[in-house]
Amino acid sequence: MTGTLTDAPPPEKEAAPTPLARVRRFLPVLGSLQGYIGLVLVVLIGIVTKGDVFLNETNLTNAVGAFSSRGILAVGVTLVILTAGIDLSVGSLMGFCSMAAALLLVNEQMPVWQIIPLCMLAGAAFGLINGIGTSILRIQSFVMTLAMLSIARGLDREMSDNVSVGTQVAKPDGTLTPESEAFQKLGTPGNNVFEGTWLPLVGKEGIYFPVLAFVVVCIVFHLMLSRSTFGRHIYAVGGNPTAARLSGINVTFVIIAVFTLSGMLAGIAGPIDAAYSASADPLAGNSYELDAIAAAVIGGASLAGGKGTIVGTFVGALILTLLDNVLGLNAVSDNWQLVIKGSIVVLAVVLQRPDLFRRKEKIA
Repeated sequence: MTGTLTDAPPPEKEAAPTPLARVRRFLPVLGSLQGYIGLVLVVLIGIVTKGDVFLNETNLTNAVGAFSSRGILAVGVTLVILTAGIDLSVGSLMGFCSMAAALLLVNEQMPVWQIIPLCMLAGAAFGLINGIGTSILRIQSFVMTLAMLSIARGLDREMSDNVSVGTQVAKPDGTLTPESEAFQKLGTPGNNVFEGTWLPLVGKEGIYFPVLAFVVVCIVFHLMLSRSTFGRHIYAVGGNPTAARLSGINVTFVIIAVFTLSGMLAGIAGPIDAAYSASADPLAGNSYELDAIAAAVIGGASLAGGKGTIVGTFVGALILTLLDNVLGLNAVSDNWQLVIKGSIVVLAVVLQRPDLFRRKEKIA
């Protein structure tokens, strides 16, 4: 017994971590904070390169306003991504609703309070079809929404005869009609809502509606995800659909609901985009789905489902907004802007997967 204890080999010293292992230890931290770190970096770059021009209130308001429609789309896409799905149709749905809003304004002289609900219903109907195709017909969400992208774009071009429709409708005396004037409040630069009413931070100058709409949508859906049973069901379905079904969650209903909500949000973004551009273009919203997905991913949403927050998406949208602004102020070409944004998305996905480096180390 004594000899056995004497002959026992001394405990081996723990090997010093390799440089790759040290980097790997920080990846989970970077993955959880990537959105906030990215936002700080973009702001610093803007301040260093353009200073007061970048920090100007008008510049920042216009930048956020220009991106708000894509930010609203990103909220809907986040809901779908949380269930491990994807929605590639939101850009085309927004374009369809943008054109529908313009035609209702110009041809029917319909007031804004009727146009927005109708556009929301139209977007929700497209989203409902996406949800039924994905959950009941068992079509992969990538294929289903890709097909819907084509369908909505075709309908958009057909009802507009491939021409843009202006939203500034004038009376015989040259002034805007009351309906058109109210429509400008949805996003035409220089038009605010609640003008003349004192509000915190902005006084009586009013609020730029696209910014207000984006913030309100983020707050509402953040509360839905974090405080409601339905929000917990969305995370459960994305984390493990089989376990969710066995625990009594109606997985089919949840999937249909998130696609419907995504389409409904596209219906809100459509009129805003039309008002911002003062016209509806048959190609409006083209590739917006990529910006929406990028905002969700940069904000920490996992494409595998079950992970992500609306706050993260809000930060991701702000990063893309300010990045667009900084690159534009520094006269970076559109081509290079696409390259930079695509690279950032790849980096964001890699930071969410520290296991990727762990596997490589084991293989080596």
